[in-house]
Amino acid sequence: MGKTPAYVIISLVFFILTGLGFAYSCFFYPNAHPVDCFIRTQTGHDCPTCGFSRAFSYFTHFQFEQGNVYNPLAWPVFLFYGSQFFFRGFIVVYYYLTGTIFGLNYIISDIIISISFFLLAFLPIILKF
Repeated sequence: MGKTPAYVIISLVFFILTGLGFAYSCFFYPNAHPVDCFIRTQTGHDCPTCGFSRAFSYFTHFQFEQGNVYNPLAWPVFLFYGSQFFFRGFIVVYYYLTGTIFGLNYIISDIIISISFFLLAFLPIILKF
């Protein structure tokens, strides 16, 4: 197979980091998160992402209504990371099973679609800061 292409390495790293984030959310079920909100501890005020950890915990346990109670902005972000987790996993598995990589047009489409979904998920949060 030779040297692993950068696109596959980036997908693998993103797959692992996202998987660790989901594992954290699933393991620290929902009121046992060891990390407090930095902005809340420094300012005493909630930030637009307060409640994301608890919401993600509920989402990973398929309790979607309870997760939306903590922060309704968390759902689009969860969907973004969930879709990226499975898509990046597919890219890595495909490469290691076939030894081939997708073409440049596919990679450019992936970048455009991923950035678009990122903006759709995070723009409401960014606008609240």
